[in-house]
Amino acid sequence: RPDPALSASAYAASISAPVLIVLPLRSIGGNEEDRELAAGLSEELIGTLSRIAGLRVIARDSSDLAAAKSTDLSQLAQQLRVTHALQGSVRQDGEHLRISMRLLEAASGRLLWSKEFDRPSGDLFSLQDNIAGAVGSALQLQLQVGATPKAAAHEDPALYRRYLLAAGQITTNATQSVVTDFRGLVTEHPDYARGWGGLATVLWLRSATLRPGRDALRAEAEHAAAKALALEPRQPDALAVLGGQACREQRWEDCLRLAQEAVQQSPSAIQWRLFLARDLATTGFVDAALRELDEVLALDPLSPNHYLIRGRVLDTLGRHDEARQALLLANPMEAQTALYYNAAWRGDSVEMRRIGTALPMETPWRKTALAAADAIADPRLWPIVAALVPAEEQQLKAQGGPAYDFARFLMPVRDYERDIASLDQVQRQGYATYQWIFWQPESRGLRQHPAFQAYLKRSGLLTYWRKHGFPPQCRPAGDGALCE
Repeated sequence: RPDPALSASAYAASISAPVLIVLPLRSIGGNEEDRELAAGLSEELIGTLSRIAGLRVIARDSSDLAAAKSTDLSQLAQQLRVTHALQGSVRQDGEHLRISMRLLEAASGRLLWSKEFDRPSGDLFSLQDNIAGAVGSALQLQLQVGATPKAAAHEDPALYRRYLLAAGQITTNATQSVVTDFRGLVTEHPDYARGWGGLATVLWLRSATLRPGRDALRAEAEHAAAKALALEPRQPDALAVLGGQACREQRWEDCLRLAQEAVQQSPSAIQWRLFLARDLATTGFVDAALRELDEVLALDPLSPNHYLIRGRVLDTLGRHDEARQALLLANPMEAQTALYYNAAWRGDSVEMRRIGTALPMETPWRKTALAAADAIADPRLWPIVAALVPAEEQQLKAQGGPAYDFARFLMPVRDYERDIASLDQVQRQGYATYQWIFWQPESRGLRQHPAFQAYLKRSGLLTYWRKHGFPPQCRPAGDGALCE
């Protein structure tokens, strides 16, 4: 279970506001399609409720995890610090949906509101607004105008249902079958903005890891996002994906604007909040990235997905002990690399060797990982690391990653010009988050190198800072910037 101390600042900021958990809607049917529909409706309802001013709504991953572990409301109130819970069930009967909903006070279990809805499936949008409005009234809060996008009023309910069936799988199962579902949807209905946004999302998430055809997946995601945005200018998934494209292309104005708009349009979409935090850290605003992650923790305290990025941000700030605590809460397989370098920055050669030994034999950087662990303990061994690096960089390049072994960052003698060029490449390829090494305390020498000034100008960061303000660790200096 996550360390409560990690979310203390987010909790302090939100303690006066009601916090709602939407427990996964139960499917009264039993077949897989009905369960996927219930999952999709749960996600959409969370999104609608998150637009109630003054209400915090727990994200889907944490609500699913909490419900799987326990449905005791008093336990949920303590574990997630929620004040209220929304329970419900869905029964599909031909072209009708029967939905039962109950709003309860979490600590006491007291019933505040309940209602049963028997509606045609075409009334799903107004139904979500009705439920959100009733919850807001019960909590004496107001649903914001435009909670449901105007385009939804003209949306084909059959298409929306197909979208829900596919979207219900995105957060936990971004498989090829989900891609196929979305491709089929937009092929048959090329004017369906929500379908294009869903396709963009699932393709972008699949392109986030090294895999064959990664660049083609990303290009298709960006094309799908552009189609969605042309059809619906506020489509949040499209905003986020095109924001990611702008970041890779170092169009920082569009990068952060689109990322922020995506969060504004879909406050419950944790994935897009994580993207915003990544973008803030990439542009040097690491403290702002941590504040965004505080908000993520307030909304999604149980999911391990965001602890990797939180640990990386803390490492970037030089808070390596706190970073290790966060990384240990992340998915172990995804956090291996981050934990290894965290151990290196803490000078823990024993931990480095343990992690290196546990790496799969086919890991391209496994040999340098073990050799660097030995060299941290005995600096006379660094020449062995240097000799291993070139061959491993060729393996990394063959897998579609940057031809750069991060073990170079640990060496006592650094080629700063090459380091800077490689970190630039890492950022533009959208590969991991190691461009953040630019801002670590350990990189002070790198930031003082003339090649860093050239990078700030070449990348457009200096121009962006001059217009929007400098990050805390940097200030204007002549025609460049001085970054401590």
